Amino acid sequence: MDILFSALDKQSAISLRDQLCEKISYQISAGLLKPNQRLPSCRKIARQLDISRNTVVSAYQALIYDGIVESRERSGYFVHAEARAHCATKDLNQELTKPRKKLFDFMPLDKSFIGYKTIIRPDNWANYAYPFVCNQMDAKRFPLANWRKCSADILSQSKAVQVMSDYSYDDCDELLTEIQTRILPSRGIVASKDEILLTSGAQQSIYLTSMIFSNSDRAIAVEDPCYPDARNIFDVFFNKINPIKLDDEGITCTPELAQSDLVYVTPNHQYPTSIRMSKQRRQDLLAFAKRNKIVIIEDDYDAKTDFDPQILTALKADDTENNIIYIGSLSKDLNPGLRIGYMVASADFILEAKKRRGMMIRHLPPFLQLTTAHFIRLGHHDSHISMLQNIYKRRWVAAHAALKKYFPDSQIISGSGGTNFLIDTHQQIDFSILEEKALARGVVIDTLNLCYSDPKQCYGLFRLGVSAIGVNKIAAGIKVLREVYEEVVPS
Repeated sequence: MDILFSALDKQSAISLRDQLCEKISYQISAGLLKPNQRLPSCRKIARQLDISRNTVVSAYQALIYDGIVESRERSGYFVHAEARAHCATKDLNQELTKPRKKLFDFMPLDKSFIGYKTIIRPDNWANYAYPFVCNQMDAKRFPLANWRKCSADILSQSKAVQVMSDYSYDDCDELLTEIQTRILPSRGIVASKDEILLTSGAQQSIYLTSMIFSNSDRAIAVEDPCYPDARNIFDVFFNKINPIKLDDEGITCTPELAQSDLVYVTPNHQYPTSIRMSKQRRQDLLAFAKRNKIVIIEDDYDAKTDFDPQILTALKADDTENNIIYIGSLSKDLNPGLRIGYMVASADFILEAKKRRGMMIRHLPPFLQLTTAHFIRLGHHDSHISMLQNIYKRRWVAAHAALKKYFPDSQIISGSGGTNFLIDTHQQIDFSILEEKALARGVVIDTLNLCYSDPKQCYGLFRLGVSAIGVNKIAAGIKVLREVYEEVVPS
């Protein structure tokens, strides 16, 4: 067996031992290595892969511990006699190339998400020179050491039962307590635990809300422009979507809004314009919703990282009618990959949402919930937020100055305390070409055409964020963007 394994990646964060274990276990599970088959010697593998013999010995010992490999005295290492080959009877590539029937040919769908478009960034956007993506985090700023310590604490023997428990449809009381007593009060919200539900990100909250209120006779109003994934969800569940125009104070209380049963808003920083809904407009919206019996869905997606000391409380803080469903998330201030969201509403709605979530995923993983609760309880979340606010303020100031310098003929729109900018160049040009050319120069900016009910409304507009780019790169990146802009806009 001269060639058994492809080369290992010596630059990978995964150890060489673990990479070798992965390759051996894969070949056994795929049936390429059979039970009782002798494996190459440690010296032979070490020589072939240019790694130490001790690394190979360690990999074999790990596989022996897992029952995949066995050592036979004076004979060497063998695939365990009882090792299972999951794909041994079929050639995987041959099977995948066969013509495959479509399930929907048997049972067509009334509505499908497949045709909907969503904001797509390059998978490796963080590796570009100037990643001006919106609402994403700089991975280097994640407090990994503190998170690792909290994870280790939760994985201790005393917590093992909780970590491995099935909570049925319930959430871990520890995280509910932290959200109730530390997260929500910072937004002016007082809620009992039976009015809080944890979700797999804010988007699941939007989906659950739409599912619960879905009705062919109901209409939902959305800001125009708005978060495109929310509008896609609403389009599947509701018969009609009423796009409502914005002014410089936020969503306007129009006759179309009065004809709606629900309204979806992003009042702290409107998505994607970043306009902050004024205090007066908030009062107008609350009164308007009360008069017209409208349910308000409040998406407070980035409030925790808001560095403006004059930030307003959430709409939910002034909810006297219990007609507001508040949606929050830890994605923007802790880590998008954790997918921890939460919703706050009246107890009857939360109970229904809990049952429906339970039919999907039961609950978020207890390990994730308990680690997050421990992280918040020890004060790491508060210190992390404080650090982010300081960083984001410096980045905002740098970006605003650079935009003023390099785009002096444009209107720069950015809500106080936010991390996103909307630039109106007053040009009637589809800037999708700007996004493409900028990407080729290492500049990543977010698309806007999916946010508007009429894509032509975003002609001459582009959007950039500073939450994921270092402050020392901002001016240089905006300068490059201006150079690309000069190539796109006719003189």
